[in-house]
Amino acid sequence: MILIKVERDSVCMGDDVNAPHEYSFSLAEDSSLLEVFVHLEKKRYLAGVAGKNHSWDAIINKKQVAHFKGNSQKPEPNKFLNKPISKYSKSGQLNLGFIYNSANT
Repeated sequence: MILIKVERDSVCMGDDVNAPHEYSFSLAEDSSLLEVFVHLEKKRYLAGVAGKNHSWDAIINKKQVAHFKGNSQKPEPNKFLNKPISKYSKSGQLNLGFIYNSANT
């Protein structure tokens, strides 16, 4: 099993009240990165935001591994999603961060 530690940016001052937005869970070593995002989707982990053209970037080891448009809890398709999480983990742990990209005004 690999421990997955997740943290996301706040989207507004009201969201800061609950910061840091940390969540942890475990999955089998051979689980795919997509399975991590499916788990987070079920938890509705990413904050919903009013408006258009905002997005989230999922980061592991300073590398973007997924992009989420708007309020979608599903990542845009890419080459990283089917890779096993063991490829990204260190010492049985995977640290995943979400960076919020606000819409241009």
